[in-house]
Amino acid sequence: MTVQQREHGFDFLRAVACLFIILLHTVYSTTLMYGVKLNTFLRAAGFQAAANDLMWAVPCFVMVTGALLLPPEKHIGYRALFTKYIARVVKAIVVFGALFVALEAVFDPGLRTWEHVRAGLYEIFSGGGWSHMWYLYCLLGLYLLLPAYKKIAALADERDILYLLAVYGLFEAVLPLLGIWDIQCGFYIHVSSVYPFWLFLGYWLRRWGGKYSRALYGWAFVGATAALTGASLAATYWRTSALDALFTYSSPLVILQAGGLAGWFFQCRSDGSGPVGRVLTNIDRHSFGVYLIHMAYIRLIYKHLRFDPFSIGPVPGVLAVALAAFLLAYGTEWVLRRLPLFKSFL
Repeated sequence: MTVQQREHGFDFLRAVACLFIILLHTVYSTTLMYGVKLNTFLRAAGFQAAANDLMWAVPCFVMVTGALLLPPEKHIGYRALFTKYIARVVKAIVVFGALFVALEAVFDPGLRTWEHVRAGLYEIFSGGGWSHMWYLYCLLGLYLLLPAYKKIAALADERDILYLLAVYGLFEAVLPLLGIWDIQCGFYIHVSSVYPFWLFLGYWLRRWGGKYSRALYGWAFVGATAALTGASLAATYWRTSALDALFTYSSPLVILQAGGLAGWFFQCRSDGSGPVGRVLTNIDRHSFGVYLIHMAYIRLIYKHLRFDPFSIGPVPGVLAVALAAFLLAYGTEWVLRRLPLFKSFL
């Protein structure tokens, strides 16, 4: 498999992850706005399972970042790191953080006060603004540590990377599961976050993951999704939060799910010339902006237009909102990237 072919797999995975992140946020927003209508076990369990089964989308973005930026042959100097990668994220945080504050004031006259503006500006620093913006703060932290991560990748062989993944996996994914049985673990690692794990997993999958069959990755995704669905049904049926550790970005099931999907896409042999390939490649080119914008339209549809997805059925209603949010965000991004303020980071 050529490098060019592998890169098409990265494009396709980012595009698919972008689409399903929008669906995830639509499902979650539906439960917030119309949770009272989840009045049967089937509805409640279905929405909970859908949300938990879509947790793989954000980790896939991080894995693609690791696969593309950690290889030693990818040189990133400090100048490029700060002027290209970090500056892009900071601009996005500041511009869209301010834009979302302004949008709230437009739709709610009660928020047209200096106190609201001041609080909104503080939220840009504190990360307390719109929920989906958290990913940008996470990405900024990974970029700041990228020189150290690249040194590790340059000097490490497969055994070293697997050891690093095992340590992160044990402390960030496995030991937290003891909380299901109310067992507290006092052991920890000093750099405690699951996101470097995702970064290095993407790097490992690109460099060494090709020795495993694509079918194995596919079955890992299917099996983990089935297990997450079963756990979601059980948690809803028994109305327990004991299984919540399974429904996070550090869940072993989400690791199997997202890792399996990434491994499957990284081995994609498409040259990107087919109709599906061209569509996914195009979505990927706009995915950063679409991610930033889509929540504005989900909020508009639900909070301000008061659209009730249950009026046409929960499944078609949610899919319609997700599709509308994607198309509107895509069109808005297409316009904004032609404006000087947005062109530099979209």
